[in-house]
Amino acid sequence: MKYRSPRHLLLVFATALATTAAHAAPSLDSLEKSHFDAEWAASPVSATMLGLHMADDRLDDLSARTVSAQTSRLHRERDALTALNVSSLPPRRQNDRDILIADIDRELIENERVQSFRHNPDTYISLATNALYSLIDRDFAPLPVRMKNVIAREKQIPAMLATGEKQLQQVPSIFIEISKEDLDGAISFVRDNVPAAFAEVKDSRLQNQLKATTQTTLRALETFRTALGAIRPSGTFVLGPDTIRAMLAADLVDEPLETIIEAGRKQLRQDQAAFSETARVVDPTHPDQALETVRKDHVAADALNQLVRNQLTDAQTFVQSHAIVTLPDTSLPDVTDTPGFERSLITAATDWPGPFETKATTSFYYVTPIDPKLSPAKAEESLEDDNTASMLNITVHEAMPGHFVQGLYLRANPEWSLTRKAGASYATTEGWAHYTEQMMIEQGFHAGDARLHLAQLQDALLRDCRFLASFGMHTQGMTLDDATKMMQHECFQSSVMAYKEARRGTADPGYYSYLLGKLMILHLRGDMQKTQGKDFSLEKFHDALLEAGLVPMKIIRRELTGKDAPML
Repeated sequence: MKYRSPRHLLLVFATALATTAAHAAPSLDSLEKSHFDAEWAASPVSATMLGLHMADDRLDDLSARTVSAQTSRLHRERDALTALNVSSLPPRRQNDRDILIADIDRELIENERVQSFRHNPDTYISLATNALYSLIDRDFAPLPVRMKNVIAREKQIPAMLATGEKQLQQVPSIFIEISKEDLDGAISFVRDNVPAAFAEVKDSRLQNQLKATTQTTLRALETFRTALGAIRPSGTFVLGPDTIRAMLAADLVDEPLETIIEAGRKQLRQDQAAFSETARVVDPTHPDQALETVRKDHVAADALNQLVRNQLTDAQTFVQSHAIVTLPDTSLPDVTDTPGFERSLITAATDWPGPFETKATTSFYYVTPIDPKLSPAKAEESLEDDNTASMLNITVHEAMPGHFVQGLYLRANPEWSLTRKAGASYATTEGWAHYTEQMMIEQGFHAGDARLHLAQLQDALLRDCRFLASFGMHTQGMTLDDATKMMQHECFQSSVMAYKEARRGTADPGYYSYLLGKLMILHLRGDMQKTQGKDFSLEKFHDALLEAGLVPMKIIRRELTGKDAPML
């Protein structure tokens, strides 16, 4: 045995410690992976919707104890990410760290400030519905396999709802109202749509199990309905300016609240003036009747889906011929009827596959059919809501070049980091789709058709009022009644839609993001046009924006210009 000096032994020991420390030190890669692994384990339903199928038979645990444990984990992850030195990483990867911290901040706001699991019954109803719908929506596995997972999740729904009954406290009356309506839709979905989805499965044992668990789930939903009726409303839906500022900061928007609100007021005034001017073009004699003129131009009920298919092709041709944005491929979504349980909520919507889905990769464009049970007068009113110009503007927003194209970019970039793939900035996602409505008009889509422009402006006014209703109700003392009147008189919504749109802002204050995102995109575009002058390319701007992913606009601005700057 060879003799080794104490000094030599100390050096060996120190080297070993340094090596161990280097291996133990967290990296952005390891922190990112551990975060998302924990997130997907905590929310199996979200994982299914993202295209990850390792826990399709499990349900989220919404108990206060579990939420508290997850909150502690998020704080530990945030501290580790904040302390991490990322200066040696490429700039885009450095930005991933900021995006991930913002994602964590959004979740912490929900867990610590908003606490929907304590105050909003719809949290539990939505989880039950999404848990089952996410297994029915896409054929990522054979029907019997997905059927077994539906059965497994249905078995867990009663306990989840019972947890909600125990935890709910200080529930505002408006949340009870919304929840009762959504509960009716959930019961209809479980009773009718779930069994129908698996009617082709010939395994009698599975059919009997599904029948039993579906009946148990329906009884649990009815018990939850009874519990809702027994809740004595209390508390307020108002989040307050501090929480709203925190929500903005979690989307990396740091402009003063007053500046943001004034930008919305300015946009409302501009859109109202443009609406009045365009109405005079549509009907010079009676501009106050211009909207009615637009509404009268519609197809028959059984021709709606074909209208949308034609509009998709029309919009795609324009996007390609006018170099609006580079399309990763020339596919279009399948146009089909909206699932029954969602028809009371939406007119049209795009459903793209999750970023990690490898099998069921078709995108769907859902169009809500006219209810055959409506009276002739009500059916005509519904068709007028789906007038040709409005449906074309919706198609731009939902599909071409709106949400569907965002989904194309998501799937065309498999090399994106986990953070980019899972990115879901509300303002960027909805802001882009809303921005494309105005941008397509600016670029001459259906040039000369004032009816399309009027439909686009009506939708713009709706987003303006959503913006002002959210900030008004949550930071400025505006009442729900005030917000409803604003929707009706300032943004030309019907009395029924005005109330529903204002009401949405009580539980979804983030719907200010449609206009906020659009304004931030327009501001960035204007700055780049000034800087680049004749070299500015709209197509390259749009390509770069979409290549960044559904991440906060501050990050996109930084990556497109090389620096941070005011967002508005």
